[in-house]
Amino acid sequence: MFQKIKISLFILWFIPMVGIAQTMADASYDLEKRMPLEEWSILSENNLPIHNIDALYNFLEQLQHLYTKKTGKVRIAHIGDSHIQAGFFPSKSRKDLQRIFGNAGLGFTFPHRLAKTNGIMGLKYSSSIPWESKRNIFATDVDPVGLSGFSLHTKHNDFAIALNIEEEEYAFNSLRIITPNRSPMFSVAKAIRNVELKNHSTQRITHTIKSGEALSIIARKYGVTINQIKQANNLRSDVIRAGGKLIIPIKTDKPEAVDRSAFEILPFKDSNDDFVYHSSSLQKSIWLLPNEDTATYALNGVVLERDNPGLIYDGIGVNGARFKDYNKTKLFFEQLQELHPDLLVVSLGTNESFDELDKDTYISDLKLFIKNIKHALPETSLLFTTPPPSLVKRSTPNMYAEEYAEEIKKLVEDENIAVWDLYNVLGGNKNIKKNYNDGLVARDYIHYTKEGYELTGTLFTEALLQAFFHYSINQRN
Repeated sequence: MFQKIKISLFILWFIPMVGIAQTMADASYDLEKRMPLEEWSILSENNLPIHNIDALYNFLEQLQHLYTKKTGKVRIAHIGDSHIQAGFFPSKSRKDLQRIFGNAGLGFTFPHRLAKTNGIMGLKYSSSIPWESKRNIFATDVDPVGLSGFSLHTKHNDFAIALNIEEEEYAFNSLRIITPNRSPMFSVAKAIRNVELKNHSTQRITHTIKSGEALSIIARKYGVTINQIKQANNLRSDVIRAGGKLIIPIKTDKPEAVDRSAFEILPFKDSNDDFVYHSSSLQKSIWLLPNEDTATYALNGVVLERDNPGLIYDGIGVNGARFKDYNKTKLFFEQLQELHPDLLVVSLGTNESFDELDKDTYISDLKLFIKNIKHALPETSLLFTTPPPSLVKRSTPNMYAEEYAEEIKKLVEDENIAVWDLYNVLGGNKNIKKNYNDGLVARDYIHYTKEGYELTGTLFTEALLQAFFHYSINQRN
């Protein structure tokens, strides 16, 4: 379906494109920093240009400044549903764009693991306590659901959160903590000796063995394993006697206390700003500890950046989210301002299509979202992607996704937005089974595989670079 492309360092408009027709799974191209702009003038076969690139003027102006002057930072924020929360789409675009424009950091991160859900690869959050959480689809006015689309909160005042970067390229100089109403709830620290995190403690109780009881019966009664009982009692066999006593090690919900002497508190960048930590050297790990005299702690995210100029690509997705779910959480739009995005990419609509939301209601929710975004970020360029094709119950073409794709393209001028038609780039409903056979679509025919999402990220990057090429040509003229 797609042509395999390897971009050379020659100017493409002087030579014919060559290549072997391949499936979408094989589509790829190599990006190289400081490549001549003309290299981005032609799209892969079946990829589509962005509609209404004039709406991207502010973003493209900042991108050109970064490209030509090699100074400053350009930020893209990508908002969406489970297609974005999985991280593969934005991560691929991030890596490709940063290879060209410079790596200014990983950007916005959230402890999805602490919220008991999936997050991006490359970093790991862990905590000494369990946290309460809620997605924006279930949120009420009292839930501190902010920029991540999740709430993450606790009333425990004794905990430690570890953040560890697993990919060298995303080591950071700067860390910004995002909390509700900019409340100074956390301190930043480094560990000065080994710290083991346990979000439980072990209670040891004594059990008197009754006639007929076996270790398996006792283990099942207390919710522990046979080996745990044997280790606690130094037993070499499973033989036990009635009347004897056993120590039963039971995990409780009460976390173990954190030894704060194991940490060195680090100063914030500015004494008047208890949210930004800066280091002259790149860091791969950091700790968050609770500040005292706070009744409830809530964490909406952590932003990681590097000192050098370049591009930042923030990925923010929520499984099951719709436009109306983002619209109902005011804190989301307030905290979005803290990212200062030059471009906001929005990929929503799949969940509305499975709700069988009528066209008028869908467009109404979408327009309200645009209104909220423009109120919070009046100078930010907006780029919407249409929902990808999918099947209902793994058999019936999702006609709502097709209808939404056509309707959103009608809004480009009235709402001053740009649109990339992902639905048709992926071949629409008629190609979804072929894409499945090519290893791009997951078994539910709703989500995509890692390869499918990464291909989407590659094609999106290509369309964005073509828009940048046309902007640059117009500026020359």
